[in-house]
Amino acid sequence: MDDQEKLFLDYFPALRDKADKETTPDYLNYISDTIEKSHNTLLMEQSPYYKIFTIFSTKKPLGLSDIQDIFNEVKRLKQN
Repeated sequence: MDDQEKLFLDYFPALRDKADKETTPDYLNYISDTIEKSHNTLLMEQSPYYKIFTIFSTKKPLGLSDIQDIFNEVKRLKQN
């Protein structure tokens, strides 16, 4: 196992085994939710574009304040 694999295993939570009485769809939803939460956290920490991403992914349709926030983030990113 290389260093990058170890880093990911250290960063992401261990996935539990399927419980005896748990349905397969419920278990798959648990896996999906756990990975999505971890991935979103990683994106937040690693990407300067995360704030823009969250605005687009959570607000439909965009409000005027959302649009202004996006423009402000783009300006801020261009300064860096």
